[in-house]
Amino acid sequence: MANRVCETLGIQYPVIQGAMAWTSMAPLVAAVSEAGGLGVLGSGFMPKEIILEQADIVRKMTGKPFAANLFLDPGPQLEVGVSAIIDGKIPVAYIDSLNLLDFDLASEYYRKLHDAGCKVIAKINYLEDALVAERAGADVIITKGVEGGGHCTKISGRVLLSEVVEHISSVPIVASGGIATPRQAAAVTVAGAEGIEMGTSFMASDECPVHPNVKEAVVHAIDRDIVACGFSTGEPSWQIRNALADKMLEIEATHTKEEAADLIREISQGSLRIASLEGEVKEKGAVLAGPAAGLIHAVKPVKELVADFTAEWQEWLQKSYSLY
Repeated sequence: MANRVCETLGIQYPVIQGAMAWTSMAPLVAAVSEAGGLGVLGSGFMPKEIILEQADIVRKMTGKPFAANLFLDPGPQLEVGVSAIIDGKIPVAYIDSLNLLDFDLASEYYRKLHDAGCKVIAKINYLEDALVAERAGADVIITKGVEGGGHCTKISGRVLLSEVVEHISSVPIVASGGIATPRQAAAVTVAGAEGIEMGTSFMASDECPVHPNVKEAVVHAIDRDIVACGFSTGEPSWQIRNALADKMLEIEATHTKEEAADLIREISQGSLRIASLEGEVKEKGAVLAGPAAGLIHAVKPVKELVADFTAEWQEWLQKSYSLY
């Protein structure tokens, strides 16, 4: 039976690369799509001209489908992202939400994107969001668990996936959060997922255009090195523990929520760029890797994370298991 994620998105393998600011830029996106997965530009906060420029670079590197991400939250940046995807004829819109998904808002923008010929991926944080996304017309739904890198969600990925597949069958479901091995991909497939999304794994790929120090930080991190910072801001994120993370944790432990939020925004401003572009990962730079970093032991070419990964994933599914 054909895989619905692949059929819907026009890709060869049901592997989606997570959208990561200052990380999933054109070279990585093009490499993932060319390898048969779906590359996703981390364009959620980019100016329109940069999104269009990045999309043009991707097209020069591959003729295969790719996506750009945006956040479905009312405001100027939403309009920037939607107009860039439509004007740039980007095949897939990958839509995140930091808040609960509003049906009217989702319906309006899904329709605009569909009318322009785009497929719509809805990345959701709760079962309620998934039900809204299905009703609003999403083509693919990604369930992001708390294990996922970047912004922290609240529900276990395995619980959220189980909830969503129990209630939704009309839309293919992709599992996201803490996945870095083919054995894990097989496990979520048995649980009902028709594809997987990985972010942190692709940070540690040859083609990822971040500083080598970032990749080495991911490879050498163990599970307890990953900490969640920034709860006082309302947008906590996972990152590899360093001097900056320790300072953020100290601030949140010793200040009121309001005071901590202001101080954390101040000391973390530009920290992702400092790590990704300048390679300073010990003092002022932030490496936003998820807990799956503990499962990543080497920098690999993208092909190994897509085609070879899927082959091994299939091998795990073909193994015979028994409780007795």
